[in-house]
Parts: sequence; structure tokens; C-alpha cells
Amino acid sequence: MASPSPTLRSSPLPSPAWQVRIPAVDGTVAGGGVALPGGTVLTCAHVVDAALLRPRRAGAPADGTALEVDVPGPCGFTRRTAHLIGEAWDAAGDTALLRLAPGAGADPEPARLLARMSRIERTGRPLPVRIRGHPSLLGDQAPHGLVAAAQVAGYGLFEGAAQLNLAADQPVRITQGFSGCGVRADDDGGVVGIVRSSLFGAGPGADGLLAAMTPVESIPSISHLVADAELAEAESFLGRTAFTGVLPAYRSATRERPLEAVGFRTALEAFDHLRELAPGTDGLPPEVVFAEEVAKLRPAARGPLRGYADSRGPEEVPGEALRRLRARPAPRPLAAARLEIVAEPLPGGRGPRYEVRSRLRAGGSSTPARTARVGEAELPGEALEIVREAELLLGRGPYPPPVPMTLDFYLPLPLLLSGGIAHWRVRTPASPHGERLGSAYRIVLHSYERSFAPHWSGARLRMRRRLERAAREGAGRLRGLPPAVPPGRAHDALADPRIAVCTVDTGADGAGAALALIAALEAGVPTLVWRIARPGAGPHRPGAARDGYRERRGGGGGKEPLLPWNGPPIFDKLFYRGDLSLSAAEIADLPRRLHEWRMESTDTDISDPMHTGHGDPFDIALLTDHAAPPAAAARRPAPAGSDVIPPPRAGRSGPAPAAPPPRPAPLPGAAPISAPDELLDSE
Repeated sequence: MASPSPTLRSSPLPSPAWQVRIPAVDGTVAGGGVALPGGTVLTCAHVVDAALLRPRRAGAPADGTALEVDVPGPCGFTRRTAHLIGEAWDAAGDTALLRLAPGAGADPEPARLLARMSRIERTGRPLPVRIRGHPSLLGDQAPHGLVAAAQVAGYGLFEGAAQLNLAADQPVRITQGFSGCGVRADDDGGVVGIVRSSLFGAGPGADGLLAAMTPVESIPSISHLVADAELAEAESFLGRTAFTGVLPAYRSATRERPLEAVGFRTALEAFDHLRELAPGTDGLPPEVVFAEEVAKLRPAARGPLRGYADSRGPEEVPGEALRRLRARPAPRPLAAARLEIVAEPLPGGRGPRYEVRSRLRAGGSSTPARTARVGEAELPGEALEIVREAELLLGRGPYPPPVPMTLDFYLPLPLLLSGGIAHWRVRTPASPHGERLGSAYRIVLHSYERSFAPHWSGARLRMRRRLERAAREGAGRLRGLPPAVPPGRAHDALADPRIAVCTVDTGADGAGAALALIAALEAGVPTLVWRIARPGAGPHRPGAARDGYRERRGGGGGKEPLLPWNGPPIFDKLFYRGDLSLSAAEIADLPRRLHEWRMESTDTDISDPMHTGHGDPFDIALLTDHAAPPAAAARRPAPAGSDVIPPPRAGRSGPAPAAPPPRPAPLPGAAPISAPDELLDSE
């Protein structure tokens, strides 16, 4: 008994409207052809020879030689007569052109020809394609033909031919009857060539797995139909443009996709990659968005780049979506990335355990959330592994350049009070010690309870009101809490809604740190700066005020105890001034200033009192809640360049600080005053 063989089924779909079937005079199938504008048909020269039952390479048939062609239609194939165009006969390239004679029914719909070989050669990525052929051995068993899946791997085999690779596990092979049939790209349905011939395999069952294709751009007689001047001009400019200079345009084109690491050298490489992606929700292909956004960043090339979109049909580039895109402002440069790490305490167990959730945000996009459950001892290692993965994703190499990254930790109070996060060490390639996390990255701490816990809703409301007031007035009041301040006095001292920054000095033993910190969080103060007391910490420099706090007369004529600016000097690195308020820009700049101070101090043992007497900057903790918690990530954030309180409006008394243009404060319950670094303006 013969061994069973795969069942070959004819596709239930009719043949493509542009593909014809060419029968031989003896009733068999000689091959196929591709309909072109003007009632012409492209096929192989040897298919014409087979249809006429004449020897191959016997010379060109006479001009106008007639042969039959089956044209697809709603009710199946219709037999038509075609005549050979003698001047287009190319025996070396194995191509021929036919012209359909007038007959019953309309001419077939012409195919859309695409020149794709240059991109395949440029990128080195094979092009997935489909070929619907008409195997002559099956006869009437496959009236609409069979579909074979393949990949165009680049030029090879014959002069001017490309290589077609078929998978060994698929049942349909390239056999007699596929010659002259169109090779259709999977991504956009354009015809990139016609099948020329199949090759015999080296082993059993390998026949038909390798074939030759004639690319449409290598056929001189149809060059006028393949040329895409607008695409060529766009590719020419993009090939001369460094990708690093148009990175904001790429982020704009991929804003609806998860964050991805890229290593393109030129804008053309990015363009090629985007052409393989599906259109966005507005129907615009991502490469069109990229070209349009590059045109905004490079006005000198606006004509060629916009000409590419204008040359596409409305079915490919929706006109209304294109108009909205062009009306949108130019994309802003990527300012920074934010890595959010949330440690949620888990109930039960012998020791503290946390569910760690993380998400990286950059360029208007974000990665899928990552979740892990760890104990307190494993938490530093898990966090550093998250940071390492974010580094790799952001492409820490020359293309694109390193993106500044802020680490946002949402931690419960016990972890906040520990103060050890800035001391965690990032692994380095050659040293087992590495670099302290606080000098490698800008770290911003957030209170997990205030961000997520339901019973902290009052503190969240007070914080939002303080932020709105600071946004209106362009500045916030500064208040200091002395060591071991009584809890009642701490709450009363921070009740003023104008206070936007609170400094907490924990004293020598840190006994009042927890109470003072909790009081500031409950009062809704958006920014807290405090010193973590450590055993053996370096003393203050001689002569620094420690026991009391001077009385300074603030706005409104009242007296308030404030942190003495000439001591302790550990805070002088962050702000040193006689005023009782900080501008919105200065408040927002505190995380950066703290980071720079730590970087400058990394090479020196600043905790050595004999060296500086300033204390260790890594024992300074900064908590700020200028941004919404990650739980609000589903709400589209208001566009912003960084986590800042909006600058003052016109009419503020006193000199206005240098800051970006003003932005109105949000209403309660609306989007946060500031949000994670965002590259794109929302539509």
C-alpha cells in the first residue's frame, strides 16, 4: 500500500483579481501571469513557449502571436485571447508581455508592483510572500490553484533573479504551473516579482523548496510601472540622516507600541523597520508617521518626505488622519526615562515580603508590567536586576545615546525610613563593588501608603491642593522640622497649605525621624528632604547650629522656626538662600541637584569628618509626589518634559524664575500637575 501523503486543498478564495491562468493548446496549464495597466499581462517567456507547445529557447515568436488566457472573474475564469508584444520579449531574463484582445467582460484588475529587493538587500531580512499557482498535474482538482508560502532571501541563483525559500514542513511546493505567477508580499499585498523556475533538491522530498523569482524592478519593459520617485527621494534623504537626530520622530511613530530597544544607525534603517509594522489605530502606517515627524524636525527635507505620504492612495494613508498628524506640533526631544518600582507589602509570613511591580516609561511608551514576590533580603537584588534590564532596553550604546533615567521607588514607610536605597550598589563589568545607586541614577522616593492606601485619601487630597496652589502662585513655602519635634507640633507647623517643601533633621539618633516624616506625609507636603541618622555618621562641622532653630520672619508677618541656612551644612548643597519660598522650578529641580551632589561626592569619602565635615550625601533622602502613582497609568498623562510643578502665571509678585511657558493647574481629580517624562503631545 502506498504511504499516505499530505492532502492538498485548493484555496476557497478565488485567484487574485490581477492573476491570469495561461493554458496550453493541449488543455494543460502552462503557467500564470500578472495583469498590468492597459490590458497587458506579464509572464515568463518559457510559459509562452509551453502554451504554444514550441521548443524552449527556439527564438522569439512572431509579434502578435495569439494564445489563450483565462481571466478571473466573479463566476470563475473567462477565456480570452491575448497577443504577444514582440518588442518586450526577453529570452535572457525569461520575461514576456501579452496584450489582451477585446472580449467579453472587463479586463482584469491591474496588480500593484513594488520594488522590494533593495530593502531586502539593505536590511538582510527575508521578505515573507505568498504565491498562488496552478499545478498542471492536479488538473481540475484545484480550479483556483494552490497557495505556497515562501521567503524572498535576496538576489541569487541566476543573473537578475532572486531566491525563493519554501519551508520544508509545508505541503505545497513550486511545481509546473507556478511559472509566471505573481509573488505577493505578505505585509502589503503588492507584487514583488513572478516565479521563474523551481530547482531540484539534493535529498528526498526537497524538490520545489528552492525557486527563482524575477523581481519586477529587473524587468526593463515594465520599469515605468515600478518606479516610485517619491519613495526613492524619501529613502535618499533618510539614508543620509543619522538616527540619533530623529529619535523623537521614531518615538512618535511607535507611541502605540510597547517600548523597544533599537540600534539603528540611519533614519532609513528605522524607516525600513517601520514599513513592516501594522498601521496604528488611526490607520496611518508607522513609516508615514515617521517621515512626517522627521519633516517637522528637518524642514529642509519637508518636500521629499511629505511627498511620500501624498503619493500613497487614500486606502493606504487616510487623508483626515494625515491632516491631524501634520497639524500636530513637532515631537519634543526625549528628555528622560522613568523606571517605576513599587514594593507592596504582603500580609502574613514570618518576615516582611513584598510584591515588586515595575514599569519603564520613555518616549511616550511603556513596557509591560513586571511582577515578582521577594523577601526583604532579596529586594535590593530584585530592584537592581530591574534596573539592569531597563539599561539594556534603553540601548546603552552609541545608537541611540544613553537616555537619562530616573528611578521612582514607591515604598512603604519601613523601607523609606531605612534610607539604604541610595547605598545599593550597581554591578559593573570589572569590579565586584560597583557604583552606588544614588550616584548612578536620580532617585525619587514616594510613599506607598500615601499613593495607594485608601485611608490616606485625605493626605492625597491635601497634597493635590498644595500642588495646585504652588502652580497658581509659581512658588511654595519652605519649612524645617527640628529633631524629635513633638508630633502635635509637627502637624500644626505643617498645616499651612502654602508649604510645598519640608526639611526634616533626624538628629543624632534619629529618634524623631519616623514621627516627623509621617506628620509631613499626612499634612500633604509634596516634597520632603530628610537626613537618615546612621551609627558613626560624621558630625557636623564645628560651629554649626544644632540645638535650636532661628526665628525668621516670613510672609504675612508671622514668625516660623526654620532650618538654619548656615548649619547644618548638609542641606546647603540643595538650597542656600534667605527667602522662605522656593520657585516651582527650584522645587522640581531638587532631585537633579541631589543627584549631581552625590555624583560630585562619589570620588571622596565625604562621610569622613577629617575630610569635609559635611556628612554623607547618600544619607539624604528625597521624597516627592509631583507625579501620579503608577496605578493611574491607564489615564493618559498630561504632556510634560519632566516631573515639575508648572511655572508661575503672569502677575506673580516678585521676579519670575526662568522656566518653561506656563501651564494651567488641573482641577481636583483631573490629570496630575506633572506626569512621567512624556515625549509627545496628546491629540
